[in-house]
Order: sequence, then C-alpha cells, then structure tokens
Amino acid sequence: MIVITLTDCPKSLRGDLSKWLLEINTGVFVGKVSARVRDNLWKRVKDSVKNGRATLVYTTNNEQRMDFRLHHSENQIIDFDGLKLVMKPSVSRVRQLEQKRRPFSKAAQIRMAKRKQAHAQHEQYEEAENSTLFSESTSSERYPVDYVVLDLETSGLREKLDEIIEVGMLKVVAGQVVASYQVLVHTKKPIPRPIEKLTGITNEMVSASGESLEVVLTKVESFIGKNCLVGHNIAFDLRFLNHALRKHGCRIITNPHYDTMALYQEKCDSKKRISLADMMTALGLSQKPIHRALQDCRAVQEAYEVLRKK
Repeated sequence: MIVITLTDCPKSLRGDLSKWLLEINTGVFVGKVSARVRDNLWKRVKDSVKNGRATLVYTTNNEQRMDFRLHHSENQIIDFDGLKLVMKPSVSRVRQLEQKRRPFSKAAQIRMAKRKQAHAQHEQYEEAENSTLFSESTSSERYPVDYVVLDLETSGLREKLDEIIEVGMLKVVAGQVVASYQVLVHTKKPIPRPIEKLTGITNEMVSASGESLEVVLTKVESFIGKNCLVGHNIAFDLRFLNHALRKHGCRIITNPHYDTMALYQEKCDSKKRISLADMMTALGLSQKPIHRALQDCRAVQEAYEVLRKK
C-alpha cells in the first residue's frame, strides 16, 4: 500500500498518477503497486512536481511497518535510534526553501530552456525507458540476488520474556551461498521442555558450547553488514534480535528485508499464513526444516531462489 500527497502541483501530474492510483481527495492518491512501480512513480513525481511539494508513505517490513519520502518539504527526515521520524524545520531552513521556490529570473529561464533543448533526445530515451519500467513485470530483478538469510531459534514467542537460543545465517552472492554462521547462545533461564523437544536444543548443549549473547550480537552485526535480509516470517526474528540489541545498547537492524511467507502468498496467490515446512512441501523442494537455525536457513534460501524467479 502506498499513499502519495501532492501540494501545489500541476494538474497533468495528478492525471498521470490517476492511471495507477486512486485519488481519494484532491492531491491524495492511494493504491497497491509493486516496489518497482512505486519507485518509478516517485521518480516521475519528483521530475514533474516543479515548485510543488510531495510526500510518499508506503508499507514495508521494517520495525515501523512503514517508510516515507519527502520532496520540496520544509520537514526533515531524521534517524532516531534506527527509527525514521519527521522533524519540523527551523525558521532559517524555511526561508532557504522559500528562496529556492521563488520564480526563476529571465536569464535563468533562458539557460534552462537551452539545457532542455540540448538534452531533448536524452529525455526521450529516458521517457521510453520509464514507460517500460512502468509495465507490470514478473522479472526476478525486483528481488536481490545478494543477501543474508537469517533464522533464530528461541525459548518462546515473547521477545521481552523469552531468549534467543540459536542463530543461523547464510551469506548469498549472486544466488550462491558463500558463507555461513551458526551458534548456540547461553540463556539466563532454563529452556522449556517443549522447546527442547521441538528443536533438540537442550540446556546442556547451550551450557557446554553456547556463547554469550553480547558476543553473538557483535558477530551477527558484522555478518549482516549492509546486506538485505531474507527469512520466513522474518518480522518475528527481527523483533527478538532488535530487542536484544537495544538491551545491549546497540543500534537495531534496519536493513531492507524480504519475507518468504509473504513472497509465497504473492507469487502463489494465497492469503494463508504458511509454515516453512508446509511451504517447502507445496513448492516440491528438497530441504526440510527441522527447527534448527542453519538447516532452516538452507530451506529458506532454496525457497527464496525459487519464489523470486516465479
């Protein structure tokens, strides 16, 4: 879902957007489009808005469940402990923006006209390319081929009360696994019996070969770096991971991420929440998840590669 709001913009731009989105109020457009179309719509808005202002808000899988972009706005987007916020501007910044929006002088208009004439052919090519990009595509280019698969095993479902007991990750470059990471994590409380039975991870195992959570978090941050993340119901894993990072005074993970469950729902036209095991069976894939972090990462990676190409 995306929402685009326009202020003081050309009517031609509104007419253009109405081909893709529903105008629910003057200058307010909503709709559901792919990330590729969304990015190209926003580019077209910025190219056509002239001296007007525009705001884009769209749903995503980060912790805020949304992201936004501003163009010609007095407001500023700031990062506050990993969360995006909008800050009202100072008086001096408002004056600077007002000066920028003042009509161009005649000499400046002549220079701009000459530049436009010189680049007319380039603009025609760009317009043709944009038209191609706006067409609905099933190409796998929408989804990254370089990414990190993440899976956690936990002692329960509540990130504030339960603990991470195992971390697994795969680093993938051009669709091929190039590195892996797996570690058991020391826990402060005993692992519940049902979790031991489900995962096969016992209190004795984490006591004997587990590492401290603080050390593990440092290694996880280093392994992930700036890569996109892929996981099955990855919001669950990120809730646990980011809660742990906050408790240890670290920056939370805000990398772009892709959920194979949501991808399956999109590609296979399904509204049902599906487990990793059931998804692997439905796709006829060989890897079998066993509630162990690294093995489940391998299953997620195999499924993702199939789904992104559908």
